[in-house]
Amino acid sequence: MTFIVAIQLNDSIIVASDNKKVSQQKDGIIKSSHEKILKMHSWQNGIITGSGEYQVISRAVNLFKNLPIPSIEDLPHCLVISRIIRESEIGNDHYQVENSKLLCSSYNENGAQLYKIEKFSSTEDYFSIPLESNEIIIWLVHPNIDVIASNLQSLYAGLKDYSAFLNKTDWMNYYIKQLSPIFKIQSQIDPLMSQSFDIFLQSRSEFLLNHVPNT
Repeated sequence: MTFIVAIQLNDSIIVASDNKKVSQQKDGIIKSSHEKILKMHSWQNGIITGSGEYQVISRAVNLFKNLPIPSIEDLPHCLVISRIIRESEIGNDHYQVENSKLLCSSYNENGAQLYKIEKFSSTEDYFSIPLESNEIIIWLVHPNIDVIASNLQSLYAGLKDYSAFLNKTDWMNYYIKQLSPIFKIQSQIDPLMSQSFDIFLQSRSEFLLNHVPNT
């Protein structure tokens, strides 16, 4: 259960995720922790994060990173295995387990590329699909984003490639300024996310990871 904003630009990517740890118990009860966690996991070509049940996401990432030669094409299989194991622990028909999905970044010839690993029905297999240039995706638990609609519109209207900035600090600060009110406002109506967040930016030759308390 994670609030994620991910942006695919022409030459780079930006991913921001909240810090609240939430897991689903055998009885279906959602258990949240006061512990703040980093939900972005590094791998040799970028980061992996996800939305859904914490144990499913973390186990899928560990399976992937322990492969001899990890490739993005392996991520759907790792997510399937992780979900099967988790359902053997707490049973079936848990919404957050069933709807767990992954987001992965990797270097490519243009700079950096985001891929989402998900499925849209119980009869489908998980699949990996690249994001389009200037595409923004929002993954969240609370279905209502009316309170941040204008902020999201401003974010989209103001998208800038890494090449538009003089240095990586200006690049990072520009997107922190855009994303901070989105996390702060949405957290006021969604108890399963934090207003604090981590932001990851990746280009052809640079990557940055920064924690934003957002207080």
